[in-house]
Amino acid sequence: MDILPQLLVNALISGSIYALASSGLAIVYGLLRILNFAHGHLMMVGAYLFFFAHVQSGLNLFLSSIVTIVLTIVVAFASLKIFVLPFTRFSFFLVFVTTLALSTIFESAISMIFGVNVKSLSIGYELTSYEVFGIYITPVQILIIASALVLLGLLGFVIHCTSFGRRVRALSECQHGAQALGVGVDRTNYFIFTAGALFAAYAGILVGFETNIQPTMGNAYTIKAFAAMILGGLGNVWGTIAGSYILGLIENLSIGLDFGSYSIPAGYKDAFAFAIILLVLLFRPQGLFKKATRSA
Repeated sequence: MDILPQLLVNALISGSIYALASSGLAIVYGLLRILNFAHGHLMMVGAYLFFFAHVQSGLNLFLSSIVTIVLTIVVAFASLKIFVLPFTRFSFFLVFVTTLALSTIFESAISMIFGVNVKSLSIGYELTSYEVFGIYITPVQILIIASALVLLGLLGFVIHCTSFGRRVRALSECQHGAQALGVGVDRTNYFIFTAGALFAAYAGILVGFETNIQPTMGNAYTIKAFAAMILGGLGNVWGTIAGSYILGLIENLSIGLDFGSYSIPAGYKDAFAFAIILLVLLFRPQGLFKKATRSA
């Protein structure tokens, strides 16, 4: 149990990354009612765009961030325009197929351009860690926790305290009614989808500084984002954020603590996302933070 404080901090770090990724997925589902299976790959694409600007092109952090933001907006706009909106009027299943295809396109394109080898964004930086009451934490990990809290707080402010947020909530509650009151759907859809992509891209950049990036990372983070959203309740942004931290806590405690003479290998860490999806869908399909509703 001496390692428990360190595991709790590690869970906070993991949960912050999951929350940044899954919150974008949750707001997109809440507004568009689509499950974007390329969301984790948008996270991967954002990380590689930053890698191209900062590591390969040698731009400073500020210019690299601007380049990444602009290119991520272009990628998100094109993805929504080509792979999502044309199919939403036909079938929910079609969007599922097109976003799966989009994820494969992203992964293949990044593999061809940058190669399949693991890369890191922390090249050239001195990685040090601080010890606070026996807990070790790096500046990047402090940035992960602090920036996640700031960005998620900003998201909450925009959704609940601005006129744009009221329009988003109106469209998510009743799109036809909101349209009848003059709320523009297309512009709001593009803004929300782009915001979700930017959140995911930032999470990918943080992963690149914390550990490493590779073209196949999108699959794992897509599953974890869905696990957090299912745990918190589909379309429930705050439930999804809470589910992200719960998922990070479960993962870190499971592989960090010994259960008698048995311990779970670290390689099984990603399996907990699948287990959570199955258990929640089986016993509480509406999620932990959403009430069950009846429909006729």
